[in-house]
Amino acid sequence: MDNFVSTVPAAMNILRESVSPKFIVSMVLTAAMLYFEVTRRTAGMPQRERSDQGSSKSYFKLLRHYAPEAMGLVSCLSLSLYLRLYGTFVYESAADNQAFADIMRQWPILLGADTLLAIQAMLRLLVLISNVARAGFEPVLLSQEAAAISLGAAIGRAVLITQCKDYMLDGPLGGYLPVVCEQLSVPLLLILCRGINRKAVISATFTLCIAAWVGSRNQLALSGNAFSDGLFIFAHSAELFAGFAYLSRALLSDAAVAWPGRSSVALGFTHILMPVQQCLAAYYFVQAFEYVPALIGAGCPFEMLQIGGVAQVGAYAGAAVLHLAEYLESSNEDIGIVRDGGRHVEEVVHQSQGRPGAAANTMPATGVAAPQLVL
Repeated sequence: MDNFVSTVPAAMNILRESVSPKFIVSMVLTAAMLYFEVTRRTAGMPQRERSDQGSSKSYFKLLRHYAPEAMGLVSCLSLSLYLRLYGTFVYESAADNQAFADIMRQWPILLGADTLLAIQAMLRLLVLISNVARAGFEPVLLSQEAAAISLGAAIGRAVLITQCKDYMLDGPLGGYLPVVCEQLSVPLLLILCRGINRKAVISATFTLCIAAWVGSRNQLALSGNAFSDGLFIFAHSAELFAGFAYLSRALLSDAAVAWPGRSSVALGFTHILMPVQQCLAAYYFVQAFEYVPALIGAGCPFEMLQIGGVAQVGAYAGAAVLHLAEYLESSNEDIGIVRDGGRHVEEVVHQSQGRPGAAANTMPATGVAAPQLVL
């Protein structure tokens, strides 16, 4: 056990060195190559024959469906840009101002790594608003166990802010803006938990108990209060479990099956933003949250935050890839059914033309003899 613990810092250094801007660029290029490869391999599959006018109409229809989410995303990014350019922040002590000046030199664009977590809080709130607004009309994955475990994490964050100010974010987007986002997440997740079944309640409660145990065994030494430090790790542990509950629902849930022939805006928007917002947190804890032995209160809190953040990215990205594969497969199946149906109608018409009077007694769509009027 001691040998395993001694190898963890070395593994964290390797992980920190690997997650760099070059790594992110390579991941983007890999995703682009995957997209073009999928496009190339599906080029021979049946495609919908549509004109340019039909394509433009479909694009406008898609834009109209995603208009509320797009406006919310633009608003969040605009607010972030405004606060970055015009936001002011001054600390009371000269030592804090000097320390933040050093951070600004390291992060000249964001003016601090805490900006990443602030943007994450806004994007996560936007996803919850979209799911709550569309939950009564479309299937969502943020429900049942995933919503209940996320609710426990959100309550932990809300309680943490009331207990300790040491975990508040700094920078132009810090302060009370992310606090408000976290507070608003609690009622939204409560709404998403409506209709939760008994089995989901039991599993979510058991999972939150495990997260509480993890938080009690792994703590930072930032506030000097064991409860607050453990609550911080509890929230991140619960989010880790919620990410895998989200992935399991994407694998086993029949939400997409219950919505045949139509695309769910809530599902698509959630699958896009959840990996993005978690990438911000993973990059923060791997790159900016350096391993400092003096900040360890108990256990391995740095490893929990760094490995857990990267694992959540994998869970959300896996769910997004699965959703994309199901969408492409269902689209091709629908096209094949339409083509087969059209071929069947054509064969019936040809057969009816070869037999006198058959066209009048045969229904084109089904080939079933039409009823005749008996006088």
